[in-house]
Amino acid sequence: MDFSIVSIIGAGLGLLLSALLGLAVRRVPDSDGAHYWALAILPLSVGSALVGRGEALPALLLVLREPLLLSGYALLVIGLRHYLRLSRPWALAGGVVLASLVVTALFTALLPNVAARIVVRCVGIAVLAIAALGTLGHVAGTRLREVRLYLQAGFGTIAALALLRAVLILLPLERGWVMQVQAAASMVTTVTILAVITGLALLMTARMNEALACMTVRDALTGLYNRRGLDEAVPGTLSFARRVGRPVALLVCDLDGFKTVNDSHGHATGDEVLQRVAHVLGAQFPQGALVGRLGGEEFVVLLPGADGGAALEQAERLRQAVKALVLAARDGTPLAVTVSIGVAAMAAEEADWDELLARADQALYQAKGQGRDRCTLAATRPAVPAPEAGLRAALGRGV
Repeated sequence: MDFSIVSIIGAGLGLLLSALLGLAVRRVPDSDGAHYWALAILPLSVGSALVGRGEALPALLLVLREPLLLSGYALLVIGLRHYLRLSRPWALAGGVVLASLVVTALFTALLPNVAARIVVRCVGIAVLAIAALGTLGHVAGTRLREVRLYLQAGFGTIAALALLRAVLILLPLERGWVMQVQAAASMVTTVTILAVITGLALLMTARMNEALACMTVRDALTGLYNRRGLDEAVPGTLSFARRVGRPVALLVCDLDGFKTVNDSHGHATGDEVLQRVAHVLGAQFPQGALVGRLGGEEFVVLLPGADGGAALEQAERLRQAVKALVLAARDGTPLAVTVSIGVAAMAAEEADWDELLARADQALYQAKGQGRDRCTLAATRPAVPAPEAGLRAALGRGV
C-alpha cells in the first residue's frame, strides 16, 4: 500500500472537515475555542500532505513542514483548553513549534538528517498530545464521560505512536523495516487525528445536550433544583433513608413580604434577592441535602438523617443567615428580607414526600400566622395503635 496516498487523501478530508466544523461553530452556542479546532485542520492537512510527499520537497518546505504540522496540534490543545475555560498554553505551544523550526532548519541546511527531522516531529506531537490528555481530565459530567474516554483514547494513541516512531528511529535497527513501520504509524496517526477532530465536535454536542438536560431539572434563575428536579431526586433520597433506617426532615421556606419587593423595586431587584437567598441556602446545607425552589419565593430543603430537633436548629441558622443579608435595591434603598420556615420530620419507615411536604407546609402557615420571621416545627404524627393494643386499652378502660 502507498501510505503517502493515504496521507494526501487524509489531508483532503481534513480540509473538508475544517469547512464543516467552521460552519457548525457559528451555529452552536457556547462554542468558544472551537474555532481553533477548525483552524487547526488547515496546518494539519497541509502538513500531512507534505509528509506524504516524503523528502521530494524544496528545502524551504522541508524546514516548514514539521513546524506547520505541529502548529495544528498546538491549535487543538489551545482550543480544547479555551473551550473548557482553562488558561491557554501559548508558551508550551509556541515553544514546541519554535523549537521544531530551529532544529528542523539545522538538520536541513547545516546537518542534513532525515531521521533527526522525523524525531523532532514525533517528539513534538507526543508532547502536545500528552498536554491534550491532561486537559481532558477537566471534562466533567456523566453525559460527557464516553466522549472524554473516546478523545483520551485518540490522543493517547497519537502520543504512543509518536513515541514509538521516535524510539524506532533512535534504535540501531534495519532501516527498511523501520521506514515501513514509520509509514504505517503515520497512516494510523492521520486517521486517528481525523477521528479526534470528529470527537471534538461530539464534545460540543454532548456538552450542549448536558446543558439542556440540566435546564430541565434546575431552576434557571437560582441554579437550585426545580419541581421536576425534586420529583426525580427525592424518591432516591427517601428510599436510601428507608434502607438505612434514618429519619428525614423537610424545610419549606417562604420569603416574607416578597411581593412588596417586586412591586416597589421591580422584578430585577426581586431576582437578585432570590439569587442571594439561593446562595445562602446552598452554603448552609451539606452536600447530601436536596435544595430546591418550588416556585416564586418558596424554597425547600430535604435533610436525610435529620430528626425534628436537628432540622429545627438548621432552620433557625438559615433564618438568621437570611436576616443578616445586606441587600439593597438598584436605587440604593436598603432592603430587609426575612424568611418563615416550616419544618417537618418523619421516621424512615414512614417517609413519604407528599405527606412530608403537606406537614411542613402546614407548619409554614403557622409560622406566618404567628408573625413571620420564625421557624415552626410540625407536630409529630401520633402513632396508630395496633388492633390488639387498641383492644387491650379498651378492655382496660372497662369498655
